[in-house]
Amino acid sequence: MNKSIYILAVTVLLAACGGKEKGNSSFQLSGTFTNAAKGDVVYFEELAPGAKIVLDSATIDDKGNFTFTHASPSAGFYRVKVTEQNFAMLVLDSTQKITLTGDYKNLGNTYKTTGSEDTEMFLEFNKLGKEIQQRTDSMQQAFQARVGTMKMDSVRMDSLNVVFGKVYNNMIDVYQERFAGLVAKCKSSLAVLAGIQQLNPDKYLSLYKEVDIALTAKYPTSKYLFNLKKDIIAYEMQAQKAGKVAKGAVAPDFSLPTPDGKMLALSSFKGKVVLVDFWASWCGPCRKENPNVVAMYKKYHAKGFEILSVSLDDNKNKWLKAIEADGLTWNHVSDLKGWENAAAKLYGVSSIPFTLLLDKEGNIVAKDLRGAELEAKIAETLVGK
Repeated sequence: MNKSIYILAVTVLLAACGGKEKGNSSFQLSGTFTNAAKGDVVYFEELAPGAKIVLDSATIDDKGNFTFTHASPSAGFYRVKVTEQNFAMLVLDSTQKITLTGDYKNLGNTYKTTGSEDTEMFLEFNKLGKEIQQRTDSMQQAFQARVGTMKMDSVRMDSLNVVFGKVYNNMIDVYQERFAGLVAKCKSSLAVLAGIQQLNPDKYLSLYKEVDIALTAKYPTSKYLFNLKKDIIAYEMQAQKAGKVAKGAVAPDFSLPTPDGKMLALSSFKGKVVLVDFWASWCGPCRKENPNVVAMYKKYHAKGFEILSVSLDDNKNKWLKAIEADGLTWNHVSDLKGWENAAAKLYGVSSIPFTLLLDKEGNIVAKDLRGAELEAKIAETLVGK
């Protein structure tokens, strides 16, 4: 269960790869819409960070033509709007002469521009985003159809998740590479912000930094770069934490209260194979996985297998009731601070369930395994392979 939903923002671009931001008033924006009636009105808005600002409006004539006459935008993100749900996204600057065409009643899916290479690049990112959305939706439908035609138990569900998960991950990797290729082509254009926010920072952090350097050099005062810089700082901190919990690293030690208030340290389990399990009573996927974990604990505990469950609860009664209800007879700790849990912050936990399997020396041998994969790794680690 995710702590938060990572939102893929669609931004704007600017004077293609080689242009320079200028301050004159040579900007022009006009066009022709089909399915528009004489007297219909369209609006020109700036999409400033945290605000939408109407800059101009235009009335459509009997031939569907319109012209904005009072706008002189700086480099940034804009839209021509009919309603809040019906608009055309543009990436513009103050020197461009733009022609916009489309269906007045369905601008988002029909509009085209000339005179703005940056907007064309933005539309490339948008097209790629729609393509991946369609493919992931199709895969989800196929998965649900498969589940509906099979009698599911935990083993079959785990197997199905593994099969579909590999296909899904491979597909996402391909699309990420395509997004990265588009971003790398024109790093000094604001349009890249529409694509780079869809890249996994764990893999593409260096590209984020390259884009930040290029855009800062070209637009040192741009208000659109604040969030990019803030995100990079957060990604760097996350990368540092991830390095601490990488496979082969020694698991960072921590000590938290047990249900009876005594402090229990991870290091006290040295000499045992340990599953560190971050969970919470309110986490549906965690509770669903618990029967599998209980079965593994019963099977391997006598052979030297231990579990340390770290709860991200903030209500002690709910935490204890979940432990009892699910029959979790191993060691539990929590500081009852929810997502501010000290161990969760130390390990960079951003979603649960999150697990780490440690060998007898406290080294991390696996992360986030489930079902049969986890059981196989536990058995392997117990015999010291």
